[in-house]
Amino acid sequence: MIKLKKISDQKYSEDLHNKNIIFHNYKGQDIIRHFSKIAPKKSGVYQMESKNGEILYIGKAKNLSNRLKNYSSINNLTRRLQRMVGLTKNVNVFVTNTEIEALLLECNLIKRFKPRFNIILRDDKSFPYVIINKQHEIPRVQKYRGPKKLKADYYGPFVSPSIADFTIVSLQKIFLLRSCSDSIFKNRSRPCLLYDIKRCSAPCVNYISKKKYLESLQDSKKFLLGNTKKIEKKLFSMMKEASKNKNFEEAAKLRDRIKSINQIQKYQSVYIKDMRNIDIFAIKAHENKSCVHGMFYRNGSNYGNKSFFPLHEIDANEYEILESFLFQFYEDKEPPPKILINLDNKYFKNVENLLNKKNSNKLTIFNPKSGEKNKHIKLAEKNALENLKIKKNSLDNHIKSMNMIKNFLSLEVIPKRIEVYDNSHTFGNQPVGVMIVVDQEGFNNKNYRKFNIKFKNNGKNISKINDYYMIEEVLDRRLKKINDEGFNNLPDIIIIDGGKGHLNSANKIIKRYKLNSISLLAVAKGVKRNSGREIIHTKNDQIILKPNDELLFFIQRIRDEAHRFAINSHRKRRDKNIKKSIFEEIKGIGPRRKKALINHFGSFQAIKEASFTEISKVKGINNEIANQIYGFFNSH
Repeated sequence: MIKLKKISDQKYSEDLHNKNIIFHNYKGQDIIRHFSKIAPKKSGVYQMESKNGEILYIGKAKNLSNRLKNYSSINNLTRRLQRMVGLTKNVNVFVTNTEIEALLLECNLIKRFKPRFNIILRDDKSFPYVIINKQHEIPRVQKYRGPKKLKADYYGPFVSPSIADFTIVSLQKIFLLRSCSDSIFKNRSRPCLLYDIKRCSAPCVNYISKKKYLESLQDSKKFLLGNTKKIEKKLFSMMKEASKNKNFEEAAKLRDRIKSINQIQKYQSVYIKDMRNIDIFAIKAHENKSCVHGMFYRNGSNYGNKSFFPLHEIDANEYEILESFLFQFYEDKEPPPKILINLDNKYFKNVENLLNKKNSNKLTIFNPKSGEKNKHIKLAEKNALENLKIKKNSLDNHIKSMNMIKNFLSLEVIPKRIEVYDNSHTFGNQPVGVMIVVDQEGFNNKNYRKFNIKFKNNGKNISKINDYYMIEEVLDRRLKKINDEGFNNLPDIIIIDGGKGHLNSANKIIKRYKLNSISLLAVAKGVKRNSGREIIHTKNDQIILKPNDELLFFIQRIRDEAHRFAINSHRKRRDKNIKKSIFEEIKGIGPRRKKALINHFGSFQAIKEASFTEISKVKGINNEIANQIYGFFNSH
C-alpha cells in the first residue's frame, strides 16, 4: 500500500478539490480517513466520488466525522463497500439541522443521481389516497395523488390504484356521495346519470338536504375506519322502517346498499388480531437480483399488494437492501404502527428509531416466529420468490434479445439504452411525437417523453402532415438537450418507426450534433403492410428478417410499444383540444345549449359517450343539432 505523505490539511484539501489533478497515489480509504478528521461532528449527508466526478455512493449520518471513519476500516466493510472505497477519490459533505433532514436529503439525492453502490427503489411513484374533499360546503369523494395540501380527510395510501377506484365506487353505492368537480356541481339544474344508477344522492339539486348528506358523509368516514357493523346495522334498521311504512322503493335502495357493504367485507376485510393497520414486507434474493413483496392493511382492509425490484450491486445482502428500501419507501409516506419483516428485526432498530422521529409516532418493526402473522410473512415470502423467478426469466429473455441486436449491429457491448421514436396525428391535427426507452432491465417508463409538434422552422411554412419534419423536430429537441438534467443519457441505438426517408431525416439530426456513435435503425412495414414482413433500414443497408426470427419479434415489440404510446398521447391531446373547442366547432351550439348539455350529462365524457337518443332529449337540442353532436364524436 502506498502511504500518504505528511502534508498539511490545507494543502491536502486544496489538492483533493483541484479538478485538474487525479490522485493515483491516494488510496480511497486514506482519502476518506482524512475527510473523517476534518468533517464536522454533526448530522448530514456525504457523497463518495470517483476520479471522474461520478457519484459512487450517498449516505446519511448522525455524526459525519464518525461515520466516515468507519469506511477507513476496510476489513469491516462488505465487499460492495470495499469496492466503492477503492474507487473513491473525493468526498463531499452536506450538514443538516437534524438527522431526519439528513434522511430526507439522502433519499432525494439517491433518487436524483442513482449512485451505482446505493440500493435504489426504482418504482417509487406516489400511491393514491381516497379523500373526502372539504373545500366545498358539500364535500366530495375523490382519488388524489400528491402532498396533503388540500383541506380534506385522507385515507390510504392505496398501493393498488384499482382498489382505490373500487373503494370510491363502494362509497358512492353505499353512501351516495358526490364525486363531481365543484364547477359541474354548481352548474347543475337536474341530476346527472350517477343519480339514475343509484351512485349519488344529487345534493346539487337539493334532492337530499345538507344535514342528511353530511350525516351520510360521517357514516362514510366511520366505514373507511373499519366500523362497518354499525353502518350495516343502521341501514338495516332504516330498511325495516321503510318497509314497515310500505315505502318499498326506498327499502330496495337500502337493501342494495347493505349488499354493497357485505360485498366489500367479503373481498377486502381481514379478521386477524392486531392487523388492522400494518405493513408486511418479505425480501428474497436470487442470482444477484432481489424482490421485496409488500402487503398493506389499513383499518382492517387490504389496501393492495405489490412487488418491488430494487436496483443494487451484485453482492448486496438482504439486510442492507431491505434497510435502504424501508428508508426510501417511507420517505414520503406515513408508516403504520407495525411493520412485519421476514428478517431479524434487531438489525432494523435504526430504521425504527428514525421513522419514529420523522413521524412523531410509535412504530415497531418485528419478525413474528409463529401464529397468523408468521403465516402472512410466509405468504409474502412465497410471493416475493415467485415474482422474482418471473422477473428473472423475463430479464434473461430481454438480455438475450439485447445481445441479438448487439450482434446485428456489430456493437462491442450490450446496449445500455435504446430509444424508439414514433409520431401520431389526425390529418396533421394535434401531432405528437414520442420517445420510449428500453434499457437492460426492459421498458423504462419513467424516461418516456412526449413532444407536442410545434412546426417552428425558422419561419418556413411546413406541411402539417410532413412525417419527416416531425421526426427531425422531435430528435432535434431531444438531442440538443443531451447534456441537460434529465437528458444526460446518450442512447446507444435509436429506432425510428418508418422507412428510408425517416431514417435519413433522423440521421440528419444525429450528424448535426456530431453523435455518430449512435446506431440508427428504421422499421418499415413490408409488402401489403403485413406484420412479419418488416424491412429494417440501417445507414448502409436494407434487411428483411425471417418472419420467425426472434430479433424481429423483439424489434416489433418495442416498435409496437412506441406506437401504443404515440396513439394514446395523441388521443389525450386531441380529446383535450376537442373539449375546449367542441362548442365552437359545432354549428348552432351557443352558451345556452352548452350549459344545457353540461347540466344534463354532468361531464364532457358523458356527452362524448351519449347516444343520439340521449342527446336529443336535452332541453333545447333538436334532432338536427343532436345529430351534429353525435356525429362529431363518433366520426373521429
